[in-house]
Parts: sequence; structure tokens; C-alpha cells
Amino acid sequence: MRSAVVVLRLDGQNLLVEGSDDLHDRRSRRFFGTILGGDITTDGWRISARNQPMARLVLRVDSYINQRGWTPDRDELVARDIELALERQRSFERTAAAAREWKARKVAVTEVELEETLRQFGWSDTRQLRDHQRSGATHAITAGNSANFSVPGSGKTTTALAVAASHMAAGTVDLVLVVGPLACFEPWESETQAALPGKLTVIRVRGTQHQRAELYTQARSDSILLVGYQSATADQQRIFDLAERLNVMLIVDESHRAKRFRGGSWAPALVAIAKRCKTRIILSGTPMPKSALDLYSQLNIIWPDGQLTGTADDFERRADADFPELRDEVAPFTIRTPKADLGLPPYTINTHEVELHGTQADIYDLIAGRFRRTLVDAPNWEEKLDALRRARPIRLLQAATNPDLLNRHDELLGAPRVPADSPTLMDRLARFSATEVPSKYVHATELVASIIGAGNKVVCWSNFVANLDQWRQHLEHHLGVACYQIDGRIPVDDGSKRSKYDDLDETREQVLHQFLTHDGPAVFITNPASCSESISLHHACHDAIYLDRTYDAALYLQSIDRIHRLGLPPGADVTIHLLLATHDSQPTIDHLVDMSLTQKRDAMEEVLQGAELHPSVYELSRPEGTDDDLSTLLRYLLGEQLS
Repeated sequence: MRSAVVVLRLDGQNLLVEGSDDLHDRRSRRFFGTILGGDITTDGWRISARNQPMARLVLRVDSYINQRGWTPDRDELVARDIELALERQRSFERTAAAAREWKARKVAVTEVELEETLRQFGWSDTRQLRDHQRSGATHAITAGNSANFSVPGSGKTTTALAVAASHMAAGTVDLVLVVGPLACFEPWESETQAALPGKLTVIRVRGTQHQRAELYTQARSDSILLVGYQSATADQQRIFDLAERLNVMLIVDESHRAKRFRGGSWAPALVAIAKRCKTRIILSGTPMPKSALDLYSQLNIIWPDGQLTGTADDFERRADADFPELRDEVAPFTIRTPKADLGLPPYTINTHEVELHGTQADIYDLIAGRFRRTLVDAPNWEEKLDALRRARPIRLLQAATNPDLLNRHDELLGAPRVPADSPTLMDRLARFSATEVPSKYVHATELVASIIGAGNKVVCWSNFVANLDQWRQHLEHHLGVACYQIDGRIPVDDGSKRSKYDDLDETREQVLHQFLTHDGPAVFITNPASCSESISLHHACHDAIYLDRTYDAALYLQSIDRIHRLGLPPGADVTIHLLLATHDSQPTIDHLVDMSLTQKRDAMEEVLQGAELHPSVYELSRPEGTDDDLSTLLRYLLGEQLS
């Protein structure tokens, strides 16, 4: 019996499937309608490519037709797309096999060969790769398109630069396009100068749209273009034109910033750019800041036709059902250096308990009392938690650090000034700054004095922008020390759109450079939200003071990595000073935050010590805490002892 003939033809961005009555049976309705989202027609189906490549859609439909025992009748365009899709699949399978062999230590590219290639290309003898960097580079070369998810501070920039140099030496790549946050530009510039002095031209693509267009047009071989995420999204067509003219290698730095599972503009733009590039690498020390789904958009950049990830729905289903199995499937194209392999000396944590005095102690009591009153009428535990959440626990942290913060609106944390519904509280807040110095300021000033007295630099962290201003003024007045400050109001030096604080002509990079190159002791004052990524302080600064911390463990751990990272000078002792307020010699909310962060840090470090990816069991990025954190705070407010 002759099999049914099914016609496949393209109509714009739609695939038409026609010719057999069985195209409307239950099985076909499920496949074409439910799975592919097609629209039924008189003769069959009309299916939009939607968010997947047309070649991939065509291949899926063609495979289904063959499974049903039908004979496909393909028009010329469909046949071409099938061949393209098959060739991409064959390429993917070849590189996956090579990467698996590399991980089994049957390496295709040896580390000796890599170092010889780099030496001949002009790699500096003073910038020798470490063992984990050689491994990362040979893996990337073998896998073709890869993800380096090594821990923060492991030297991923140098590793990726070695891969780029190897491709350039082989003639497979003419130009490197680095897309990342603007803060990563300086590390790329300095590392290129150190490792390949005079060999490559590093160009920041910034300025107006016309100025950026000129830079793309003028770009030549042996160049590295540094482009911000927003610029890359806006300049897609210019980058397409560049990739038509030159063989481009794409490196996406801090790739977790393009993690939007659905929606957003950066991830689709990077996927579109990736399709035009010869080879692709993504770099992130925190690839899964919230969940395994954060991997989807990032992995789509290295294999933009979906061979590695499948569709978003399929990836989500596999991540939820069995993440270890999904991790094993993507493992050939990922590499991760755990923290232990960096050989860093451990850092020291010194905890300083600071007693609240006078008006500040009264204000802390009044704020805690306000919280307790919100809990009285809540009939059950869940409603008490909701009431506590609405009352904004951040207020207790402000009171323990600097009560004057309660007089102000905190734009970054979305905390308005405290409501003026308590005359007693408002009276104390009104006169606090004029009559009293926050208790933590007194103790922290002594710490700063001892550190700078030894001729050293120190970084001071606070999550409250207004606190940064007041702390800087306090230090300059009482110690006369040079202070450099960065927060969200300091514009990034992107050469184009400025922040609303245009009157501040010092950029973040300039301020950071001034601190690092300052002759003698100095203080760097900042908040984790502004300086938790792509900033290195470890060559000049080995002491950090935390005036306060929120429940956001991700930012806290990343801030430590600013001074505890690969390349520490020999014999450097990294010391972290934590200030915890006490009241009547009893713990305050600072101690609850410390307990929470310690627990999250231990869990996170267990993950960081491993060479495999794991989603965190904790929600790390909530400044005001998880439900478990709020439950502990609730018990504290109700008078239970902290364990």
C-alpha cells in the first residue's frame, strides 16, 4: 500500500503542512496543535516558527512525518533548511563528543600545545596561565562553544583571552567582541595589556549611536571590541554587518545578566548576535543566582539554534524533573573551577559587637516596639509574617546602623522615610544627627584608624546610600584620611547615556583608579549593589569593614570576592570586620542577619567547592529575608532566645 504524501512548503515565516487526511487525526492534532502551536487549515496545518529557528521547526516536522510512515514532498526552501539543520546537528554532536573526550582526559588539544601557540602569538612570559586556566582554555578550544562558570575571582578573563589568542593564531577568528557590564571593560583592557602587550587593540564601543557605528565600521583584525549589554542590543544590525566582514568571536562576560527565562531584550539580542559569530564563550561566576532556569538563556548564547537547551518549555520541564540529568547533558560544554582549586589563603572574619547607646538605643527600642504592635492583632503565624513583611524589617537594620536613615527615603531599597505617627519617635529622630554619633561609627573609626595607621587601604561597605555619604564626611572630619566613594549615583563611564546625576563628573572607573593608585593609606566607601561584580581591589586592599549587612547573601559573598581572589600578593592577609549592634548587651537584628548569612554562606561555599553546578537551596538575593528569615525575626520580636 502506497504511503500518504505530505507536502512541506514555506510561506514567509510559516511552515505549511498539507496533503493527508490523517494530518487531522488525534495524534497529529496533539503534535501540530498542542506541541508546535500550529493553526489547523482545510488541508493540514500552518505553523509559525515563533521563537525557534525555522530550520529546527522544519526538522521536527520532517522527523514526525517519517515516524508516521508518510512520504514528505519538500519544496526547495524546506529541503535547504533540513540540510542546514542536519549539518548544525552533526556539528553539535561532533563537538559534544570531543568535549566529552576532553573531560575524560583524552584531550584533543594539550596544554603544552596551547602554551606553545600562545608563546608564538606573543603571550607574555610574565603572565603564565595557572593550571585551572590552562584547563579552561583547552576545554573551550576543544568544545568550540563553551561556558566557563568558574567561581568569582578565578581569572576567567585571562582564560578567555588565551582562547581568543589561540583562535587568532590559528586564523579562525579575526576579531573578539566582548559584551558585558561596563565595569568589566577595565579588567579586559589591563589583562590584554599585561598578557599580550602591543599585540591586540582594545576598543571601547561607546558614545552616540553615530560614534558607535563608526567604531564598528573602522574595526579591523586583531582587535577586541568592548560593548555594553544595552549598546549590543541597540547595535544588533551594526554587529551583524561586522560579522559579515570579519570572523568574530563572541565573549559574553557576567552572562547571568542575560538570564531572563522569558521576556527581556538582552538575551534575544545576544542569541541573534551569536548566530553570526564563529565561536562563542560565556563567563559567569554565579550562573544560577536564583534557579536552574537561569542557565537557559545563557546556554542558548553558545548554541543559539537550541541544540543544547531545546525549547524553553522543554528546558523548564527537564530542570524541574531532574536537574542532575539536565546538568549532565550540558556538561560537555561547561567547565567550573571550584574555590578550593584557586589555592587562596583563607580570609579571617573578626566580629565586633557594638553596644547601642543613648538616643540610638531609644530609637531601636521604639522601632522594635512598632513591629511588635503590628503583630498583636494578627490571628495566626502566617498573618503575623505578612504583617511583619509589610512593616519593612529593613527599618530595624537602619536603626541599628544609623537612625538618621529613617528620616530619608531609600530609593535603592525602596524604603520610604518612617511614618510620622509617633511623636516620641519623631522627636528623637529629629534631634539624633545633631546630638549623637551612631555607635558603629565610633567603633569603625577606631578600626579604620588602626588599618590606615599601618599604612594600608581599607574598603567600607554599607547597603544604605545615605549612610555612605555620612560615613565619608565623618571619616574625613575625624581622621583626615583620603576617602573615595562609589554608589549608584556615580555615573558609569560608558560615554553615552548618563545617570540623572550628571553634575558628578567623576566616573566609577576614575574613582576606583584614584583609590587603587593613591599613594599611601586610603578608604574606599561603597555599597554591594554598586561594586559586587567586575571590580578587583585585591592588589591594593586586604581589609574590609561592614557597617551593616542585609539578608542578601549573594551580594555579601560577591563583595568579599573583591579582595579575596586570584592574584593576591604573597603573604597577604585578608581580614573581614563585621560590626554587630547589641542593646543592653543582648543581640539585635544584626545577629539574626549574621546567623542567616553564615548559614547561606556555608551552603553556598559547599556548592563553590564542587566542580559541578548546583542550584542553591536558599533564596540568596532578598535583602529583607526569606520566609525562614522572617520567622526567626518574628520569634526574636516575640521574646524568644536566639540559638
